[in-house]
Amino acid sequence: MRILLLGATGRVGSHIIEYALAADHQITAIARNQSKIQVSSPNLTVVEGDIQRPQAWIDHLSSETFDALINVVGGDVFKPSTVVTDSVRAALAAIEQLSIGRYLGITGVAEMPTCGPGGSITVALLRRSPIRHAVRDHDTAYALVQQAAVDWVLAGCPYIRDGRHTASYKMAPDCFPGGFKIISPADVADFLVKEAGERRYSRQIVGIWN
Repeated sequence: MRILLLGATGRVGSHIIEYALAADHQITAIARNQSKIQVSSPNLTVVEGDIQRPQAWIDHLSSETFDALINVVGGDVFKPSTVVTDSVRAALAAIEQLSIGRYLGITGVAEMPTCGPGGSITVALLRRSPIRHAVRDHDTAYALVQQAAVDWVLAGCPYIRDGRHTASYKMAPDCFPGGFKIISPADVADFLVKEAGERRYSRQIVGIWN
C-alpha cells in the first residue's frame, strides 16, 4: 500500500513507520523537522510540512497517489488546544485534493458510543476531568470526520501509556464499557497499520485497550 502519514515523529507515528515498512508498505511521512525521522528505507519518503499550512505539502504531492492517509497527530491533553482538529482539517483537505479513499486516525473513548452505565459514567467524568480540553478537541475533530465523504476508521484510545508492543489488545467496535483502560503507542500503531491493509471496519470507531 501507499500510505500518507501525519504525526510521523510522535510516539505512535514512529511505530507506524516501523510496522508499515515491515509490512512492505510505502510511506510518505509529513514532518515539520525531517531530521527527527532517523529511519532510512527505499519505501520511506519524508516531506517537510506543517499541518497549519497544509497546502504547501499537498501541492508538493499533487502527482502522487495514496491508498490511505493515517493521522496520529496529538498534543498536550492538559492544555487547551485545537491541534487534533487542525490536523483533521489538513488531512481531509489532502484526502479531497489527492483523491485518497481511506482515512485512519485516533480519537478518545469519550467519542465512542457507550454500552451500559459504566461507559456513560466514565465518559461523563472524562468531560469534567483535567483532560476535558483534549476531549473537546477530539469531539470537534470527530464531527469533521463524520461529515467527510471518505471511508474512515478511528482507533478509540483510552490512556496511551508507554509500554511494549503486545499485538494482543482487545477490540470493541462502537462500544465503550467504561472503566480505566490503557493502550501502548506501539499497539495503537499495530491496529492502524493492520487496519489499513485488512479493511476490517468502515466508518466507525473501534475501541482498543490492553
